[in-house]
Amino acid sequence: MQTFRKSVLASAIIALIPAIGAPSATAQNPAAGLEEVVVTGTRKEGMSPTETLSPIDVISSESLTRQATFSLTESLTQIAPSLNTQRFPIADGTAFVRPVTLRNLSPDHTLVLVDGTRRHRSALVNLQLAPLGTVNQGSQGVDFASFPSAAIKRVEVLRDGASAQYGSDAIAGVVNVILKDADEGFTISGQYGEYDKDGDGQRSVVSANGGLSLGGNGFLNLTGEYATTDTTSRGQARPDAADVADIVGKSEVPYSGLGQRWGDPELDSYTGVFNTAYNVSENLELYGNGSYYYNETKGGFFYRTPVLPGDGNLEVPARNTLEVVGEDGKVLDASQELVNSITGQGLNPSNYLVPDASSPSGYILRNPIYTQFPGGYSPIFGADITDTFLVLGARGEFGNSDLSWDLKGRYGENEVKYNLKNSINPSLGSLSPTDFEPGTLTQEESGVNLDFVKTFDNNPANLGFGFEWRRETYKISTGDQASIEVGPTYAQFGVGSDGFQGFFPDSAGSWDSDSWATYLDLETEITDKLSGAMAMRYENFEEYGTTLDWKFSARYDFTDNFALRATANTGFRAPTPGQVHTLNVTTTADSSGNLIPSGTYPIDNPVAQVLGATDLENETSNSYTAGIVWTPVDKLSITVDYYDISIEDRMALSSNTISQQDVDELKAQGYPDAELLLDSNANYFTNGFDTQVTGVDLAITTWHDIGAGTLTTDMRHNHNKQEISNVKTNAIDQSRVYDLENQVPEDRSVLSFIYDLGGFSGLLRANYYGNWQTTPGLFGDGSDSKANTYHYNDAVLVDLELSYTFAEHYTATIGGQNIFDEYPDKEGDGTLQFLGDVYAVTSPFGFNGAFWYARVSASF
Repeated sequence: MQTFRKSVLASAIIALIPAIGAPSATAQNPAAGLEEVVVTGTRKEGMSPTETLSPIDVISSESLTRQATFSLTESLTQIAPSLNTQRFPIADGTAFVRPVTLRNLSPDHTLVLVDGTRRHRSALVNLQLAPLGTVNQGSQGVDFASFPSAAIKRVEVLRDGASAQYGSDAIAGVVNVILKDADEGFTISGQYGEYDKDGDGQRSVVSANGGLSLGGNGFLNLTGEYATTDTTSRGQARPDAADVADIVGKSEVPYSGLGQRWGDPELDSYTGVFNTAYNVSENLELYGNGSYYYNETKGGFFYRTPVLPGDGNLEVPARNTLEVVGEDGKVLDASQELVNSITGQGLNPSNYLVPDASSPSGYILRNPIYTQFPGGYSPIFGADITDTFLVLGARGEFGNSDLSWDLKGRYGENEVKYNLKNSINPSLGSLSPTDFEPGTLTQEESGVNLDFVKTFDNNPANLGFGFEWRRETYKISTGDQASIEVGPTYAQFGVGSDGFQGFFPDSAGSWDSDSWATYLDLETEITDKLSGAMAMRYENFEEYGTTLDWKFSARYDFTDNFALRATANTGFRAPTPGQVHTLNVTTTADSSGNLIPSGTYPIDNPVAQVLGATDLENETSNSYTAGIVWTPVDKLSITVDYYDISIEDRMALSSNTISQQDVDELKAQGYPDAELLLDSNANYFTNGFDTQVTGVDLAITTWHDIGAGTLTTDMRHNHNKQEISNVKTNAIDQSRVYDLENQVPEDRSVLSFIYDLGGFSGLLRANYYGNWQTTPGLFGDGSDSKANTYHYNDAVLVDLELSYTFAEHYTATIGGQNIFDEYPDKEGDGTLQFLGDVYAVTSPFGFNGAFWYARVSASF
């Protein structure tokens, strides 16, 4: 890695020399982001971000690609401080589908559009537990990684509620991805980089984008991208792994003696995007866009301690999937009843138990598969993620009536097919496979929109109205039999693939939710200085009834350089079929082979009903913004916006422990072997609490000519505070309340400097992350007290990128992300420390350190 880093730094110095005297090239206008015409949150044409009634950020394609990352998940959050994401190294599917939040609300409180059309959600419902990050728990959002930056013209982030305009989910705001629509040109780009520490986490990406003219009447724009990322490892050896390594050697212990890996997963992804439009006549245009995304990704799970001679002396005994020990640390004898049961099924006990002449039954409770894992095992958890999206439509005008229409249909599907390697089904003994396919989650969405816009020239105004129909489908499909099979030693060692059990037939199924809506909105210039807008939307959900939402917006321009703007609106979010029907459990078995699930239950499951589950209701919100737009001098723009968002009946996973009374009620209902659930944890989705989020967004942009070049400075800051109230009994515990209020920094800033001089361009960017706090949660002392918390200090990460364009068509780039190798504070949770975690797992900027990269591109 040192050689690669030195090469990057040396190249940076060399790149500066020819740039000083380079001939001037056509550079992008530094004010382009302020002058860009926006389409989100308004039906009025030709408005820039500084002219809108609601606060909106415009992020250009150039800003997205001038980064070390190629993932939209990270690139957006590096530029817009109101957007946040975290990397959870061990969190089931959340390690692969990273949630993105706006204003520290739930990921599914932000509506995502592609060219103004609703994007479908990921199939993943986030179920991770503390202390591995709970701010996204229970959400089902969009997979931002399915968007290739090479296909994006710009991204518009509407920082305002918009349910009255777009429907469910638009509580925190809207992210609208605008696709490239050029009808000429071709660009190809390749990038390689790696982390400073040990040279791991290598990233490579190759992308191409091109436009074609369709006989002068339309365009076809195509994008392709291939990306690969290697794993990172920032953990330390677990004490139990170190003990094992001393006996069997580091090479026999997973990850060269560490036991498990704390870091980013491995991925290989392929993406294709098309965008097209064709003018059939003066008043009729056909259009469409679509994408295909495939991602193979692999992460990790916790270390399973092996069986060793004298292992009763180890600090941590062998995993109970491998042996069962008594209080003295010695392996227990297998009962004669168990041995007889195995032989009675015509099976060989030696395939399921280890022979021992000293045992009265001739066998001990040791799993014979342990010989395959002399140093223990760490399951490798992965997923094959497939995402498809298609929009087809027609639009035009009715003669010269100034009435336009737009009819379109959409279909989207996201599939998460899980796989598990280097694991076992312990109940199958030595006959267990080590590779499993636990099952598949699928999210399907379809919809039809018919929109009309009437313009009035006499009194500049736009009247919009229309209709929408939507269907959302969630599917759970079973995997291979081995991932759920019940072997003869199920009661001793466990059932199903260890780490992530397969989906059992009783959890599989397909569930739909339909809705239809109609809306009306009006935007007008009331006077030369006063503009206003109103919107109303009526929506009917098949399962959750009706909702009527409204929005009012106003802007007053005191001068050409100073304006006030304000909005007020209501919003809502309907429960998804995935949240209503998710059954994600750990399963035990009784003596008759009946499977008893314990974990997350659908609300209509008898266990959830006994615990108090009721039908879910819509989340509802009230939102207000007020701000200023000020251009005090030429080439300087300042916006400040205050916001206040209140949400009632937020959905959450309950926090319950099954009591004897619960068991008795389940028995009375005929629930099989209910006594096995006693004292187990169980949860279900519920409308559990209220939230109020307040904050301020500040944006300052200025640009100046310095010598023969231009310096653009952009500073953005977000201050955000969340307060939780009206928590229902057993809805969420105090640990989760504290994490929701404190786990994401209240303050985030991004300061960027871009200097363009001829063919040379330099970028210096600083990301500030305020301090944050967490609670022990799952691994805590059970006190459920806010006093038992961990505090982490703020940090500044600095990025640097230098580019040089030569021979008009070619650009060479070198850069570094987090060039001063900043890490978060050390992990405060003692149990996580024992498990090998070194740095705060809830860090808002990860814990991988400095990353260096080089990129070359050609444009024609």
